[in-house]
Amino acid sequence: MAPGQLMAPGQQALTGAEPVIFADVPDPDVVFDGRHYYMVSTTMYFAPSVPIMRSSDLVHWSIAGYTAPILDDTDALALRHGQDAYGQGTWAASIRHHEGTFYVSVGSLTTQKTYVYATPSIEHGPWTRSVLDGYAHDQSLLFDDGAVWVVYGAGVIDLRRLARDDHGTFVWDGPPTRLVEDAGVDQTSGLPAEGAHAYRIGDHYYVFMIQWPTGGIRQEVVWRSPSLTPQSQGGTWEGRVVLSQAVPVAGRPGGGVAQGGVVQAADGQWYAMLFQDEGPLGRSPQLARVTWDADGWPVYALGAAPTVPAGAASAGATDLLVSDDFDNQPTRAGYWSTADAGALTTSEENAWNGSSLGLTWQWNHNPDNRFWSLTDRPGHLRLTTGSIASGILDARNTLTQRTCGPASAAAISLDVSAMLDGDVAGLSAYQQKYGYVGVEMADGARRLVMRRADRDGDVAFTSAPVPLTAATVLLRVDVDFRDAADRASFAYSLDGAAWTPIGDDLAMEYSLDHFTGYRFAIFCYATAETGGHVDVDWFRVGDDIGGMQP
Repeated sequence: MAPGQLMAPGQQALTGAEPVIFADVPDPDVVFDGRHYYMVSTTMYFAPSVPIMRSSDLVHWSIAGYTAPILDDTDALALRHGQDAYGQGTWAASIRHHEGTFYVSVGSLTTQKTYVYATPSIEHGPWTRSVLDGYAHDQSLLFDDGAVWVVYGAGVIDLRRLARDDHGTFVWDGPPTRLVEDAGVDQTSGLPAEGAHAYRIGDHYYVFMIQWPTGGIRQEVVWRSPSLTPQSQGGTWEGRVVLSQAVPVAGRPGGGVAQGGVVQAADGQWYAMLFQDEGPLGRSPQLARVTWDADGWPVYALGAAPTVPAGAASAGATDLLVSDDFDNQPTRAGYWSTADAGALTTSEENAWNGSSLGLTWQWNHNPDNRFWSLTDRPGHLRLTTGSIASGILDARNTLTQRTCGPASAAAISLDVSAMLDGDVAGLSAYQQKYGYVGVEMADGARRLVMRRADRDGDVAFTSAPVPLTAATVLLRVDVDFRDAADRASFAYSLDGAAWTPIGDDLAMEYSLDHFTGYRFAIFCYATAETGGHVDVDWFRVGDDIGGMQP
């Protein structure tokens, strides 16, 4: 494969039950507006908030936008004052298209609130934002005969109605109602049923959920009823396991495909977008064909791709890991277009700084927009230290893209001439048990170093330092998930032709403390004094990076 190209398996016509996207896209929910499919995913603590992807065929996906630059401005979401949102942030977003408007809802464990966003255009906005007190776990929007409901719960199924106030903002309309007292199906212990996706299809209301019995695999379950009457009031709710299947992927046996809703495709058929855990890579979407039996229950078949209508607009290749030369686009992305811009730009660190990153990039927690730029040095990403950090886990303005399986690599060209003593900058395979290759400045001298952390996020190994006199260095990270190798390796180069390994390999592990798959991350932080900076000339991805000039 040529340098700079992305190895993107699973993006061809599906021939089996391989991932639709071999990357971390957990808790998917899909809607079809008659032209494109749009899919939302859990984003946890990354910003911009709630990624939205677009496809013309349910197989090839590209990033179309986000709901907002940030979810909210809190210390935990911004890595301020010793607080963080690792393992929290937002979970399991829902997307619906109703009467020409797109709606995205999501709950946040960090803020203990539920958010509903609305827009006529995902790509261009404008977006409106409703903030509801209380966290609705793994919620789903349900539009039904003029009413708007939120369906949610863990181990139960709860229903709560939404209304609009005089400003058109959603508010709760009364207390929640418990539809189903015990949402588990033939389950006595384990992870209770959660991840609701609610629909009215034909004569029934359906709630699709995931459960994980002790000692078993993840399962897709469905509850249905002819009405929204609670069980306690005589409502007839039936539950059934509709999918209990693990799929081997890249030498990993799989732990069960589940958690997702259904969508009626352009060809009139029904499909489900689910996910399966793929170790440190994260949770990858799986596509299933859905038919309906004589009694109206869904029947799943993994690996079936829809027929693409003639003349359908293509979404192109999956743009979840892409190279970037950091050329600025002066026009703001659509997610900056809001009806109430002041709601999310209450301080200078949240205000737009005139620089527009590509849609594939997300920051680790909210960025401080005062200390990064694409305009200070055109054609470069400048990261300036604006606060003191103890290490990469509490460093602000760390910029990320997803890793991709079964193996992928990334490299950067880094100008380190303006670093100050105590600064550390580089490229990471990022999760709680992280590893990185970087440059650190000490006593007026620069040196290359590789570090890796243990399961608690504490530094467990530091390589012998390599003196660096050059002002620019290339840094590289390779990740390999094949046959559950789950290894990351690190290297540097001074000429772009020869790469020198540094340190040792990182044994990657998926940690629930972060609850995300590994990402490639560009970072620069200060441990002594602020004001230093680095300039990143380019970011390159591919499984065979080479032949690049510093």
